[in-house]
Amino acid sequence: MKVVVGHHLWSRVGGGELVNAYVVKSLLDAGHEVAIVTTFGFEKEKYREWFNLDLGNVKTYTLLPRALPLFGIYQRLGFYIPLRKAIKKEKPSVVFVDNELYKPIIKMRENLGFRLLEYIHFPFHAIRLLKFEPEENKELYEQYIADIKDYHKKYEKGLWKMYFGVFLKFYGRVARDNPFEVADAVMVNSKYIAKLTKMLWDGEPIVVHPPAKIVDFQPYCTKPFEERDDAVVMVGRISPEKRVESVVEAIALSDTKPVLRVIGGLIPSNIPYKEKLEKLAEERNVKIEFHINAPREELVKLTASSKVFVHATVGEHFGIAVVEGMAAGCPVIVHKRGGPYEDITDYGNYGLAYETVEELAENIDKLMVSPKTWRHYHEKSLSRAPAFSEETFKQKLIKVVEGA
Repeated sequence: MKVVVGHHLWSRVGGGELVNAYVVKSLLDAGHEVAIVTTFGFEKEKYREWFNLDLGNVKTYTLLPRALPLFGIYQRLGFYIPLRKAIKKEKPSVVFVDNELYKPIIKMRENLGFRLLEYIHFPFHAIRLLKFEPEENKELYEQYIADIKDYHKKYEKGLWKMYFGVFLKFYGRVARDNPFEVADAVMVNSKYIAKLTKMLWDGEPIVVHPPAKIVDFQPYCTKPFEERDDAVVMVGRISPEKRVESVVEAIALSDTKPVLRVIGGLIPSNIPYKEKLEKLAEERNVKIEFHINAPREELVKLTASSKVFVHATVGEHFGIAVVEGMAAGCPVIVHKRGGPYEDITDYGNYGLAYETVEELAENIDKLMVSPKTWRHYHEKSLSRAPAFSEETFKQKLIKVVEGA
């Protein structure tokens, strides 16, 4: 079977890129032919460095060789162009996309007869989310919308508002409407996002949790409490939505004052955020280490040598990094709103959770001072991580792709 896999940006390191790389790998392992669609060109070799994954000699269709320095959100609107080209050329049996910017190819589906599968990381559809007013579940909806409003804050004033307003007009021309009316299957990355998806479109999505490469951590995951550093580790791109500052504040309030290790990618526009964190840490007398764009092996070893893993994002869609923290044998602490709490820790059964900085500080101290408590959550983490393994993801994905 021939499958086209479309993701708008393969050239950065993040959860969406990991998921799509695993989609390609899973399909290749199952004996299917695969072609990749992306808005911009990328180096396949980077996926070995980032995720220890080999994308092989998969054919790639692109719009531009690289992203242009201006009009970033506008550029992604052209995603459908290489997608259309790939469909015409490859004549696939299945098209897998993880964004909504494919309206122009829907008629092609009717003519060519391919199955269309959509995977939703987060329904980031600004028009719907910022104007939609539900009659039911209002409180739940407001939780989701608060996160989106934070993301779109810069587009609310001045020239940015005009810039975004024009974008929305073009967006409406290329973004599909209700995914349940056009796709043969709609998948989401968590039960947390499934609730929002159902609220928006009244459809039942299939939950396919993203995969975590837990096998990388197996040589180090059983390292005991006594052999680990007094360190809190965070993994993910270094950007404001990760709320690293809240962890700095929590450590400042804690009695144990562990080192804070921040491992992740950093783009130029977020350098001021990193500098802000460094200044805050200095003011609060918190020791902070940044490991920028660390190779996979370094990430694994640093995580597994730390005592505690913290994920501070509020309203995180899923949180692959949390599963990797578990796979490293770290007890995990997550915010009480989002996929890490609901899906990964199963509402706190497999990890600790918090709502305030004070609660986070207490949880950090609890794990730092008590080997018994640490070992309890260490075992919980190791028992939970396999539920989100590569093999689990592959089985669920192939079942959907093959229409089983």
